[in-house]
Amino acid sequence: MKKIRQWMNGLSVKAKLICYGYLFITPVLVVICLILLANNYSRGIEGRLENDQANADTLADSINLLQTDIKDFSTYICINQEIQSLLKVEDPDEYNKNARLWQEEAPMMVIQDMIALKGHIKTIAVYTENGIRPYLRGMDGSVYLSSIDDVRETEIYRKTIESKSGMIWKSVPKGSGDTYLTNREDKVVLYREIFDLSRKKTMGYIVIGVSQTKFQGLCENMLGDKDESILVLNPDSGVLSRAGAKLPEVEEYLTGEDFLRQDYRKRETHIRYENYDIVCSQPEQNASIVCKISPCYELQMQFLDIAYMPLALLLGMLAGLLPLLLIISNVVTMPLRKVSDAIRKFSDGDFEQQVEVITDDEVGEVAKCFNKMVEDIRALIDENYVKTLAEKESELAALQAQINPHFLYNTLDTLYWQATEEGNEEIAENILALSQLFRLALSNGEQEVSVGQEAELISRYLQIQKMRFTKRLAYEVDIDEEIRKIRIPKLILQPFVENAVVHGFENVSTPCRLKVTGRMEQEMLVFHVWDTGIGMRQDQIEAIWEEESRDYAKQRIGRYAIKNIRERLQLRYHDRFSLEIRSSIGKGTVVILKIPYEEDMVCR
Repeated sequence: MKKIRQWMNGLSVKAKLICYGYLFITPVLVVICLILLANNYSRGIEGRLENDQANADTLADSINLLQTDIKDFSTYICINQEIQSLLKVEDPDEYNKNARLWQEEAPMMVIQDMIALKGHIKTIAVYTENGIRPYLRGMDGSVYLSSIDDVRETEIYRKTIESKSGMIWKSVPKGSGDTYLTNREDKVVLYREIFDLSRKKTMGYIVIGVSQTKFQGLCENMLGDKDESILVLNPDSGVLSRAGAKLPEVEEYLTGEDFLRQDYRKRETHIRYENYDIVCSQPEQNASIVCKISPCYELQMQFLDIAYMPLALLLGMLAGLLPLLLIISNVVTMPLRKVSDAIRKFSDGDFEQQVEVITDDEVGEVAKCFNKMVEDIRALIDENYVKTLAEKESELAALQAQINPHFLYNTLDTLYWQATEEGNEEIAENILALSQLFRLALSNGEQEVSVGQEAELISRYLQIQKMRFTKRLAYEVDIDEEIRKIRIPKLILQPFVENAVVHGFENVSTPCRLKVTGRMEQEMLVFHVWDTGIGMRQDQIEAIWEEESRDYAKQRIGRYAIKNIRERLQLRYHDRFSLEIRSSIGKGTVVILKIPYEEDMVCR
């Protein structure tokens, strides 16, 4: 407390007024506002969700009752003894001669009376598996497929047969589709397989079309706003019915397998998806899922209504303090403006800037820190300038010590022509090979070359080594034409060839063979460097990657060593390449390099 009192005593009167005002008035108003908002908003949200959940539960029960009634009606048809007998007939042709077959041999008059009483059943079809002519009736003028063979070709028939319950609900729009040749109005259709009483044999297939208007009427009774939406979903076929606003994104989420196949006992009844609140209800496992969807902005509008008075009070008090804050801010920002001006001049290159420190408050601390920063940066600049100058002088000395490549090329060309004039063709060819080797290795400082250029570099190198090993060295460079124009990092093959010659053949008196191949395999450039040298042990192979020995350090072209190849490939291709060395003592070594093919790296 003592330190706080000392700090407060060090502030100006206007600063104290700001602190006292914000410390006592604003926190009290904010706390009161938050309490009122939290309490009222929580009540509003809970009330809204409870109301939506009650509506969804009521609608789910109504839909379930309607569907149960249709299923019971279909069950009556499936187990009726007269219909069962008709489905078991072994001589269908004799029965099919009767034009009133279904009216005389089955209780279709009773069924038609039941349909008339229900009112919402618009079509019914009973297909048989034994060849009996199907019973097809469309009260709204709809027309079914005429034979069970045509029905078997439909996807809905296959899904019905594969389903565990042997029945599927599906929404069928006006037009044609599934088992309808012509569908006069939107329907919710029950497709059901007919079994014998032991449920061991399929005897037929029943299709009952219910007016979509019946389902939509139930849904629309539960809508409270034009922006709300209701979806009735079936786990097997998706949307059965919808009412209200069309929400494609939400509908896509709700018709996904992850949502539809959830256990109804574990599914959350309230879901927040994007900017919508979704309330779900499913009475039982095989029942339809009812989802009521409300936009979140409605709840936000309720929040604004609830927060109006507290926010108005808070804004009024803050507006009353505005004149005082303007006066105080002018006093506070004046020294800050001085610091800002000094920083701007400093950024323009004036490193002599210093801000006069008048007060011991935060502004004074900022000024002190700025002055200290300027001094430190000025010291660093002076120190780094000296270091940089020394480095540049070292670089100049290194550059002066280098041989001009053009001078080297011209000298080798001169030697070549002298050897040619003297008639020493072998020396002339070797000098030419050396000149071309240098040109290819330096390649004007480029980091990437074509596969053909890399192959040419290897050939020139081996031609020069041929002078040393005379008849003991036989080599072959076999690169497919299709990959010669593809660009690759420079010097990723030559160091392995050089390693084979220097370390594999140097202490061998027998004839030595070396072969380099390049192929395209499954969008990968695959290179092999194979030799018949002395070979290496596994620990020697591992040592190549762990630490570069002095022997390897001596065998460099430019600055590239064998270990450096993998590091460059890692930077270029990341994990999309592979580099493998296989070797056996006395048998030789093979290096296998695979890098990805990239179309944009082809030379045009």
